[in-house]
Amino acid sequence: MATVSSLNFYSFAFNGFVFGGAGSPYQITSVDGLEGLPTLRVQDADRGYQDGMFSGRDFLSGRTITMTMLILSGNGNSAFQNLNLLQATLQPQQTGTTPLQFQISPANGLQFINARVRASKLTVDPEYTYGFIKAQYDFFCPDPRYYDNGVQTAIMTYTTPLGRTYPRVYPLTFGGGSNTQFATVTNSGTTNTYPLISIYGPVTNPVIGSITANASLNFNYTMAASNVISIDLLNRTILLNGNPARNLLLGSSTWFNAAVGTNQFYFTGSGTIAGTTTASVQWNNAYV
Repeated sequence: MATVSSLNFYSFAFNGFVFGGAGSPYQITSVDGLEGLPTLRVQDADRGYQDGMFSGRDFLSGRTITMTMLILSGNGNSAFQNLNLLQATLQPQQTGTTPLQFQISPANGLQFINARVRASKLTVDPEYTYGFIKAQYDFFCPDPRYYDNGVQTAIMTYTTPLGRTYPRVYPLTFGGGSNTQFATVTNSGTTNTYPLISIYGPVTNPVIGSITANASLNFNYTMAASNVISIDLLNRTILLNGNPARNLLLGSSTWFNAAVGTNQFYFTGSGTIAGTTTASVQWNNAYV
């Protein structure tokens, strides 16, 4: 799907189509639901025949963004032609999401949130007939976090081990040129982010983990040099060469994320080849 590399202040882009900002025929009059906390899913419970409630855990729910705008003539088009262009872009989709990119102010860089169009409304009144068209669009975001547009990457590449590697990660793996590689994942946002991790063979029984979270994903598989295991920590999916492979994950595994601040990730396994066996971590700073 198309994205843009830059935007003017107070403007948005959806599937590469830009609207809002100074001089645009799409004048955004309000955006509700983007800033601030989304709806919470709470697990509080009544205390029965006592006053008060038992305090449970709170989780973020999805986020709905409501955008109202005034559509005018401009860019060589009438207001109605510009409306048709916008409506052709902001179409509902049955599955998945599309990045809604935005830049609100000089203090924030280009950011995005994964969304799908859920509703659109037009006001037909005397101003409509004169080319001043009021419109409202709802974007539903199953993942309520929004992210910096820039992707950060850390690489863990196997080298020929020289003595021991510290800090040691247990259980230790021996033989076949095994050592442990580390990566620093710095999340400069305000909430947890969930990186994408790729493991490139050869390696036997690879382990990807976080020392910070004290958790790891352990695989029961011997990867050839041509194999790639792709891990999506947000959606908790595992792919082997692009095909579903959740069955490779051992039951002792624990899913993890990258908390706000500095996180120490690691990669280990046996049967590795220096300069060939590697793992990459990709992430975006996340916010609520």
